[in-house]
Amino acid sequence: MSTEDINSIKKFLKFQKMHKSLPSSIPIQMGLDSKAYKLIVSRIGGLRRPQNPVLNLQFSVAANFFIQNQQGEKCFFGRTYNSPRLNVEFGPDGVNYEHPIIPIYYHTRILNNKEMPLLIILEIQSYETQQDLVLKRMHLGWCELQALTITTQSTKLNFRKGSPRILLLGQQVNFESSGISVTCDLVQSEEFQISMHLSPENALCGLGDELPGLKKSFVGGDFELQRSMVVFMSKIQVLIPDTMEADIYRQVQKYRTYKYRTADDYKGDIQIINKRLIVAFHNGWTFINTRGTNNFVPLGETRMLVNEFVDQKQIQYKQLVYHGVIDINNVCSTDPTVNSGMLVAQLEYEAMFLVSNLTKETMQLTLGWIPIYINNKFGADEVLEEDFIIGPGKTLDGRPLVSFQNPDSSIKLKGSLNLSGGGFQIQDLYMGAAQQQQVPQQQGFQQGPLQQGLQQQSNQNQNQSLQQQFQNKQEQQVRGSDIDIRTQVKLKDFEQQLLRLQEENERLRRLAIQQTADPQKQQEYLQAIEKLREENRLLQFTQARQFEGLEKLIKDQKTVDRTAAPPVVLAEAKPQNTVIKPIDSYAYPVPSANLKPITRTDVTALVDDPISIDQENRLMALEMQDERKDQIIVIQPVSMKQILGPYPICKSIQIGIIFYDLQTFKSPFLNLEYYNDERNFKYNLENGNPLRLLYNNEVFSCKFNIETSLQRYANLEQDFARYLFNKNLILDIWDSESLFLFGSIRIPLRGIMRGGKQNAQIMADVEIFDPQSKKVKGTLQIVIKNIGKIGQQDMSKTVQLENTQNGFQKKKLVSEKPVNRMDVPAQAFDGNSIQDRIKKIKQSNLQEMIKNKQSQQRSLNEVLKYKEIKKPSLVRTIMQGFLQNEKVVHSFYGKCEIVPLYFKNTHPKPEQFTVNIEDPESRMLEYQEFFLIGNPAEWKYWVTNNKYPEPENYDLIRMKENQGKTQYYFILDPNQEVTLLFKFISFRQYDYRVDDHERTPEYIKKYMQSRHITILLQQDGKMMDGLRIIVEPHQQPIDHVLRFYERENRQTRLVIPRLFNQPLQQQPHVHITDPDVMIEWSSDFNSIRLNLRIGEPQSVKIFNILLYQDQYQHKIIANWKIEVYSLSTIDIEVPLGQRVCTKITFPCDITRIIKMTSSNKMVSFVKPFDSEITMLPGKINLVPINILALQIGKHIIKLNGVDIHSQELIYSWLVNVHAQPQPPSATYDLRCIDGRESRHQVNYKNQVNYTTQYNIVSSSEFVKIIDHSISTGPNEIVQFKIRVLPGSEELVHIFITDIDERIFDVIVLNIKYVY
Repeated sequence: MSTEDINSIKKFLKFQKMHKSLPSSIPIQMGLDSKAYKLIVSRIGGLRRPQNPVLNLQFSVAANFFIQNQQGEKCFFGRTYNSPRLNVEFGPDGVNYEHPIIPIYYHTRILNNKEMPLLIILEIQSYETQQDLVLKRMHLGWCELQALTITTQSTKLNFRKGSPRILLLGQQVNFESSGISVTCDLVQSEEFQISMHLSPENALCGLGDELPGLKKSFVGGDFELQRSMVVFMSKIQVLIPDTMEADIYRQVQKYRTYKYRTADDYKGDIQIINKRLIVAFHNGWTFINTRGTNNFVPLGETRMLVNEFVDQKQIQYKQLVYHGVIDINNVCSTDPTVNSGMLVAQLEYEAMFLVSNLTKETMQLTLGWIPIYINNKFGADEVLEEDFIIGPGKTLDGRPLVSFQNPDSSIKLKGSLNLSGGGFQIQDLYMGAAQQQQVPQQQGFQQGPLQQGLQQQSNQNQNQSLQQQFQNKQEQQVRGSDIDIRTQVKLKDFEQQLLRLQEENERLRRLAIQQTADPQKQQEYLQAIEKLREENRLLQFTQARQFEGLEKLIKDQKTVDRTAAPPVVLAEAKPQNTVIKPIDSYAYPVPSANLKPITRTDVTALVDDPISIDQENRLMALEMQDERKDQIIVIQPVSMKQILGPYPICKSIQIGIIFYDLQTFKSPFLNLEYYNDERNFKYNLENGNPLRLLYNNEVFSCKFNIETSLQRYANLEQDFARYLFNKNLILDIWDSESLFLFGSIRIPLRGIMRGGKQNAQIMADVEIFDPQSKKVKGTLQIVIKNIGKIGQQDMSKTVQLENTQNGFQKKKLVSEKPVNRMDVPAQAFDGNSIQDRIKKIKQSNLQEMIKNKQSQQRSLNEVLKYKEIKKPSLVRTIMQGFLQNEKVVHSFYGKCEIVPLYFKNTHPKPEQFTVNIEDPESRMLEYQEFFLIGNPAEWKYWVTNNKYPEPENYDLIRMKENQGKTQYYFILDPNQEVTLLFKFISFRQYDYRVDDHERTPEYIKKYMQSRHITILLQQDGKMMDGLRIIVEPHQQPIDHVLRFYERENRQTRLVIPRLFNQPLQQQPHVHITDPDVMIEWSSDFNSIRLNLRIGEPQSVKIFNILLYQDQYQHKIIANWKIEVYSLSTIDIEVPLGQRVCTKITFPCDITRIIKMTSSNKMVSFVKPFDSEITMLPGKINLVPINILALQIGKHIIKLNGVDIHSQELIYSWLVNVHAQPQPPSATYDLRCIDGRESRHQVNYKNQVNYTTQYNIVSSSEFVKIIDHSISTGPNEIVQFKIRVLPGSEELVHIFITDIDERIFDVIVLNIKYVY
């Protein structure tokens, strides 16, 4: 390739870098047709003349597109327009000035939306120059204007100081004016509408831009198109070296091995299913031929091999050919010295390979591309022979090229270009397939009469085929198919071609009648007909392929429109079907274009379907090979969007996070943005805008450290990786004011598995659903990030005690009792003789000696008794000092752990051995958490599953009770070996907060802490072997939290939702931690019912349900936490649409300031209880409530009374409302178009003889009353207007009442949809 060609390619690539298309992850409403606009910058005010009169003043304008969608995502996109530097001509006074007008053009399919406007950001820079030398440059500011709002008069905009990039932060900033203003006009541009195909969508262009394809290349108001041509390429041959095609198979195999971790010698088939050549025309901005890069032909492989010599080395090529003709329309001059465009040919392969025995995957491979310049030689044939540009690198449209290893030669393209020309303009966007096939033939020879007759027969068949296909296209157009302007032009071309063929057929028919009078010629004619039929079938097949390409283009257009629309909320979404795309960076404070919607309105089954074990093992291998063992999990709830409904709106929330085996984390109160600004808060709520979650005016985030390097838990890294692969993050969102559960969220965590990378991240828009009503109440925008780091080794050392000759260390015992001084009796001298005094002293000493002797005897008896009591524990302590083996058991709640212990009888005769288990907490528990497996069936089960050594006899272990303890014994023959299996399983919760001094017997029965368990193997009282078990407890990850609100003091039955997506053949094993709860299975073993007793009001019953694979509790399938709340309940029947008042009793122990709240707007509080109210103790506090039911059936509403100072829930109620329908006065049938909004007028007659003011209420949120209040005269018939939104119920009630609600009437609307 020449240097000029390379420089031209670089010039084309410059345009590609300057254009950034709208990210597909930002859902924006798009139309079918692209509309052209013209922005006129006519007057810039505030410019000042340089102080130095020698200097000149110039300015330039820059423009960018900016958009923000409903989820709060913001981005600049499109092509940045930079005008040339323009001179400012000042008048003699130095104040008045003139400057050129700047037109800016663009076209877009984005629809005008006042809530999400498309903005153009204008920036102006000034230059002080002297003889084209810039001496000073200043940024004068920026302004914004709506890009789709047509102005009827000029608009003046004031510029702001600073950079427009501050718009990406989404912060409210008071901008300072820069003193510069601009006057703009925005109009639809008819002249640019004709030539808008020359530039990409959403690309700004204007004064000074070169737009190839225009007669005058530069944009300036004259958009006359250059003469365009249709180029035909035929005799297409592609020669690819054998080594390169073999290298393609190796690269596909390498890709499959890397992505799916398959073995290098995996025998899965790899096939090249498609080979195609793309030929399109690029003008430096975009592909301007009709089909763009969809203009391709299939390549077939011939059996002939081509040998050529390259650098004295023989290269063997495979030959790929296409025998037809491919057309490229709308081609203009392609002079490489002028930036006017070029033909682009790309060679692509489509490979298919087996991932497993059941799944396949296809991938696209771009092998190379060629720029082709035809040097204005229109009207002639040109032989084409070029080498493809191969990888590494990219094509013009950004597709990566395959990198070949040590290529011996390049891929070659050979063919013929027919530059027929013809002067086609934009209306000639498409030429029919038949006409394209005939053009080379007409240039090749002159048809004789016989050939004309034969051609008539072919054209008649062709005519019928085209006519039928055109009628089908017309029917599609009548049915309202969404076809853009260019596609409609193509169909018109087919219609014109059909008319020309009909005229030609009539002429040829007359000629054929004249020429077939001779019998010999008639026989030749009939024989040639059969030959032409075969050729005609091939021609029709080619035409059908062309029509299929057109249909594909239309479908692709529709697909683009659908993907550009806002995400559709699915009715149900299985957890395993939800895919969240991980990315490497996240935006602050609002997620940007990579936000991925997660639609999860409800959980279809409590247990997820099994996932491919191979996929799990591949991801686990990547995690285990990563040297970054420690992980930091960052969870950042960014913003929340609420859906308006019958429930209260949250202004402040608290989020409970259930993650791994850590304790439930409760966030501080997070305020929604504008929570104290009622006007802005209501505006964003009604427009469906997400509001940021703020804590101290900043976005809140929490961090969990998983430090595997500092833990004694050896399998922590593996268990945590399996948790991320199989489990979900559970978020409970609570209203901070009412303390109602607003909704719950489950987010699959597989997206934050790093797979060997340093970071992995989820940015998701997740639906919040109410577990009670099963309705979506809003979405939460959240960022979850997994940061890997190299951990620090644990520097703490375990100091082992050295055994002495006696087998244990001697310790000096020191009494803890204080030592008191001897009490010396006071000397008394009463004047007696010395002998008397000596006698008294002797008697006193004798009595003291007797007392001391008695005291010593009593102390000795206590010591002997204490020794007898403590002797067994002392012996055990001494024996435990001999234990050398130690094992740490990390016990998860409800998870089974097996501890093997190998033992061999070394005696020359059979001996009986005893197993003693010393567990300090066994006497306080109702069941044994640690025991020896003696059941032969269970022993055999664990030996088979865990591959332990098999014993000679499974019926080996016997059991007996000794002083309230379970003792095991067995007999072994000489040199007989056995591997004993001990089982540990606990259903006690792990409490993170407890201290040692709080471990009372009642507490130990509920909670588990770290402890030591000793296993002693003895023979006739002699210790033979043993093992010390260190139990480290952990909390089991929770899969679901199910909450039930029930009536107090009664027996009830709770139904657990569906367990599996598919019915089971046998009943799984279930363990319930509360023995008072009874379980009943359904007939298909897919749902369970719980029978239990509800306690006193305001009490809660919490227990867990664990589902196992089998009765031996080998593997936990799921862990569900059940919370049953007992509430005071009120049952009431109300007429539908009428307000009913009742009262509830509020018990109060101390004086409190209470805020009453309701979970549904159906129940409201009467003044003054609708605001804060003081409740007094020792008084019957009656709270009146109003109930207005608008829907038929039973409604369960929860009421809360919250202390506003302590944020404590004081009391709760359940209100069961049974709404009974009322007979309607009239019923109307309404016909509405499905999927469209419609408006109607409903007649109503005043039933009373006086003027009345009526209020009108609808039972459906999809049927809006436009006039909520109407005034009627006596017996007058009036009309009120309604608006029916898409998705309404088929039966809607309209309730009509007067102001005092003494008059009540019902109208029923029976809505019928027309499709």
